[in-house]
Amino acid sequence: MSKVIELQTQDDLASIRHRLGLVGGDPVILVVPWDMQFLSRKLDFDLLRREAERHRLQIAIVSTDLERRGLARNCGFSVFGRVSEAQQAKGWTVRSPEPVEPPPRHWWDAEVDLQPRPRSRLLRLIPPWFDWVKLGVRLVIFLLALLVVGASAYVVVPTGSVTLVPAREEFVTIVPVSTDGEIEEVDHAAGLIPARKIGDYFEGTIEVETTGIMHLVTGRATGRVEFTNLLAQDYVVPKGTIVRTSSTSYPIRFRTTEPVVVPAAGRAEAPVEALEDGVGNVGAYQINQVEGVAASAVAVINPGATTGAEPREARVVTQADYDRGQVLLRQQLLDLAYAELSSNYLEPAEILLHQSLRIEATPKLAYDRFVTEQADKVAVNMRVLVSGWVVDVDNAEAVAYFVLSRRIPSDYKLMDARFEMGEAAEETIGSGQFTFFVTAYGYADAVLNPDEAAALVSGQRLPDARSRLVANLPLAEEPQITFWPDWLERMPLLPLRISVRVESHTQVAGQAP
Repeated sequence: MSKVIELQTQDDLASIRHRLGLVGGDPVILVVPWDMQFLSRKLDFDLLRREAERHRLQIAIVSTDLERRGLARNCGFSVFGRVSEAQQAKGWTVRSPEPVEPPPRHWWDAEVDLQPRPRSRLLRLIPPWFDWVKLGVRLVIFLLALLVVGASAYVVVPTGSVTLVPAREEFVTIVPVSTDGEIEEVDHAAGLIPARKIGDYFEGTIEVETTGIMHLVTGRATGRVEFTNLLAQDYVVPKGTIVRTSSTSYPIRFRTTEPVVVPAAGRAEAPVEALEDGVGNVGAYQINQVEGVAASAVAVINPGATTGAEPREARVVTQADYDRGQVLLRQQLLDLAYAELSSNYLEPAEILLHQSLRIEATPKLAYDRFVTEQADKVAVNMRVLVSGWVVDVDNAEAVAYFVLSRRIPSDYKLMDARFEMGEAAEETIGSGQFTFFVTAYGYADAVLNPDEAAALVSGQRLPDARSRLVANLPLAEEPQITFWPDWLERMPLLPLRISVRVESHTQVAGQAP
């Protein structure tokens, strides 16, 4: 009856030779897998045929690979596609291949008769039970080895991970920064930064209320006069006839506002008003002179007082109004200069220091009213030359950062900073032309040592590990701890197997949903 040997992918000539040696003299069916490396060349089948001849075996090849079956058939083997076909075949037809001289027998093919080593005299003296002792010792050594391997695995295999968020503190400092137009590099230690001066002409006009007060009499005095005709015929006193008081130093003059007919040797009244504003209030019988041609025809007298010229207060221009207008206009022009210079003369990242603006010259100054002139407002026109210092914001912030970083404690690390440009100093500090202040706000995280954190939690259970970290390290949040395998319920014994990650507040904020 034929024997079926199913070969494996890794079988080679040596393993096949061994398996053929166990068969005896029965016919053999070799089932060759399709991905087997051996028996894929003609040389391999030649070697198999020589082994079959050496053992005097009849071998049939079963393979699904047509190319492999062709190689086997050319080497004299019966080939089949399935095992059942080989078993049902009545006889395997074998084509004798061309005789090939067998290779000479090599020394490694020689059969070696292995005999046990004879026992020495000393070994003959050992009792037979000693072999059991040796077996027990070997078993103990094996168990100890297993124990050592297990303990090593318990120490080395587990891993842990710790994520820490350090405590954060804010530090604030005000740094004086001086400008120097003669340097080109920033001097951090001295607090000096380069600056450049710019300027231009600006002109403007402003009106201010007058504040001077003058007491005046305003309004034209009016009244009635009575003319007496000195002629023997009627006389017409025309409108506009001038009459006055008899004072020789400062006579007050009036004019008639209507014509009047004075009958011969008779009398007639006419209305009059003062020629000047603010004067003319006179008592009765004070107007007694007639000017011009009418003086030879009529005489005049005022039977009652004239009224209408009232006293009042009027605003007038003063030197203080001039000065106040100049101050307001200078400030207005400085604001205009700041806006215009900032828009037209600055490079990117530069700023014009508003406090550094100065009026270098005033080539034009004019007013539309004189001092003591009666007016409610006075206009001031001015043209000025304005200059100011321009600095680079980055340079100012670099000086502030330099000072801030040296005021951070050694156990903290500066993580972020922001800056605010402040007011100018009343007096120049340092050797620069102009000094201003920069407020630096620094955010520093506590410095955490990952090795120290790993040593604190090594071998600890989860609650104990968290409490030890919180008690010994400056943290802003509860530490995040994970370990593997989780069934151990404690961190690894070796700190080297614990990874510690320190996250800044910026990273935590970026991960927040």
